[in-house]
Amino acid sequence: MSSTDTADLTATEATETLETPQHEVIVIGAGIGGICAGVKLQEIGIDDFLIVDRVGGLGGTWYSHHYPDAGCDIPTTTYQFSFARKPDWDRLFAKRDQILEYLEEVAADHDLPRRMRFGVNVVQEVWDDAHDLWRLHLESGEVLTARFVISAVGAYINPKLSPNIPGLGSFTGVSMHPSDWNHDYDFTGKRVAIIGVGASTMQIAPQLAPQVASLDIYQRTPQVYLPKPDFVLRKWMQQLLALPGGSAAANGVAQVLIDSMLRVAVYTPHPLWRLGARGIDAAGRQLYAGWVRIKVKDKATRDKLRPGFGIVCIRGGCGGGYLPALNRDNVDLITGGIAEVTPDGIRTADGTERPIDALVLSTGYEVFSDPESYKPGTVLGRNGFDLGLFYNTEELKAYYSTSVAGVPNRFIMIGPYSWTGTAFHYFVENSMRHIAAVIDETRRRGARSVEVRPEAQEQFHRNMLRSGRNLAYYLETRCEGSNSYFVNSQGKSPYIRPWSLLKTYRRAVRFDRDDYRYR
Repeated sequence: MSSTDTADLTATEATETLETPQHEVIVIGAGIGGICAGVKLQEIGIDDFLIVDRVGGLGGTWYSHHYPDAGCDIPTTTYQFSFARKPDWDRLFAKRDQILEYLEEVAADHDLPRRMRFGVNVVQEVWDDAHDLWRLHLESGEVLTARFVISAVGAYINPKLSPNIPGLGSFTGVSMHPSDWNHDYDFTGKRVAIIGVGASTMQIAPQLAPQVASLDIYQRTPQVYLPKPDFVLRKWMQQLLALPGGSAAANGVAQVLIDSMLRVAVYTPHPLWRLGARGIDAAGRQLYAGWVRIKVKDKATRDKLRPGFGIVCIRGGCGGGYLPALNRDNVDLITGGIAEVTPDGIRTADGTERPIDALVLSTGYEVFSDPESYKPGTVLGRNGFDLGLFYNTEELKAYYSTSVAGVPNRFIMIGPYSWTGTAFHYFVENSMRHIAAVIDETRRRGARSVEVRPEAQEQFHRNMLRSGRNLAYYLETRCEGSNSYFVNSQGKSPYIRPWSLLKTYRRAVRFDRDDYRYR
């Protein structure tokens, strides 16, 4: 072979290397969604995939969140994959360590750990139209390539580590967020403040209250704290759940309850729904006020806990020991508003400064239904289409909550109008059933790229708006002033899929394959 031939061969090999992606699929996120994606990809015969995550291990939320008493606030009979039933949970409401152990076991059972890389932070995704592949630019400078990308970053995408609170950076004490808990800090006898009263606070506060000198809880918006009927699952209970169909039946009871509520919300005639919503809210507030009266002794504190908006505007949670913790002499619920954080404490709007030693920022997360969660310049599709710019200037929309026109070969596991069922596992499985069907169809046709047609995306979005008319009225009107994450900064509520669970399940795979364009 001549030197010229060798040079031509080398050039050809280089071209083939550029055109051939390193992996057929890259999944971004190794939490519940990423694990589900890995399992379902193997079911359609794809073994060449990589799951990456920016943190140091699998598990997503349950890897990062290890604050005191972290655990599930819904029954664990619903908090599991349909393909990996677990009958032997320790408690009805499982704690963080056992949930993480479950996810690790599922991943190991499906040979996923060898396909995972951690400490990998994807900062930009760029579609290469010439070669029909994605180039993922990492924070380290490395570039990964894949034919398909699945975003499995979850519903709560980034913790709000630096909320817009004046003077926050001046605080000289110890500060932490529930997503990055400092276990080395000894809270015993300390003066502590918690900003925020959501799901993490209702677990953290009862744990800190008995050991600290004082605990100031800063509440912007009242939440709803429901009873938590938690108990140890006895051996005989675990044996019942282990019977064929036992765990599925327990989950089915919860699914039927949720499905019934969804059907009422979607199919009630709109005038009747508007009238009924007022009655439901009035009755709900009275019932909740009665519950708070039982649990909280001080009337002034009870008044602070009273919501002035629709009773189901806030997701609520099984609060367990949160309401009783407010009865302690060393716990104060403060609602006057924060003027600024000072080097030694917090000054409220009335000018009072309360000294503290430690600050817990339970200030929430960027949520999948917030346009701000999608940063312009991070996902660039065909002809430079910018997903972040699109979502920040128009409504959030995606075909079956997973596919966006202008972004070929890329899917969102938790996208607009994706929330259905009782737990993440249910709707990420549904999302992945749709994604797997599309990828499988693309491969069956011998195509290298697939993209949803704009008209199909618009038709699905119109269906969401039409079917969700009642939900939108409630969330966008009855919930005014609730600061609910069900409603985003655009005043829209692209959170809940306004379909019954059965319809959502069926339509995930029963769709017109030609709603996509294949190349």
